[in-house]
Amino acid sequence: AARLSFNVKFFIKYGFRGPHMPIRRPLSPGSGWIEVSLYRKYADLAREHLTAGHYFETIIVSSVGYDVLVNTLPDRIRLHHYDKLTSQQQKVIGNIEEDARLTAGTILKKLKDANVLHWRLDRALRQFNQERNMVIHPIEKQEKTSPDGSTSYVLSLKPRAVVPHQATEEDANKYFRYFCHIIDLSGGESPRKNEKASRAYPSLSEQLLQMKEEQRL
Repeated sequence: AARLSFNVKFFIKYGFRGPHMPIRRPLSPGSGWIEVSLYRKYADLAREHLTAGHYFETIIVSSVGYDVLVNTLPDRIRLHHYDKLTSQQQKVIGNIEEDARLTAGTILKKLKDANVLHWRLDRALRQFNQERNMVIHPIEKQEKTSPDGSTSYVLSLKPRAVVPHQATEEDANKYFRYFCHIIDLSGGESPRKNEKASRAYPSLSEQLLQMKEEQRL
């Protein structure tokens, strides 16, 4: 017998109401998009810096805006989608809100473990967090062995670190587009939401794959 598709099995098991469905657009109270002025202001400022040729400033503003978005996601979820969560997921949201020391990466891990966000948004947020870490954490410790066999450690820039004197227009454009993509994916409206160019721009994963291929050449 032919194997049933995942969707058929899903509806046989859960019916049309189904179990909890991960949240697609946590910034929006409905299924559409809204302009959230807080994140929009960061994106607008990043675009101003990009237009003026201030590339590292563009990267910094985009990174900080992303961090603000992630840190306020639990508040937006409580405001717009709390009644859609299971009791366990509601507990996770409460725990995140109570601990102001959590990093963006830790918040995303807790939301992922609780299956709160749609997989596409979760993936984009975590991928951008990896990129942002090249700005926030550009230094790494390397082990160095001397001829006599003794070991010491030195600090050096990570291979893909983004620092003021090395930031390029390509870097700035990438961070700005990534940030706008995440705002739009979250249900907000970035400066690029209605631009035709944003429709044809490669996805975050496609850009990362392209970068890896270029590094091999």
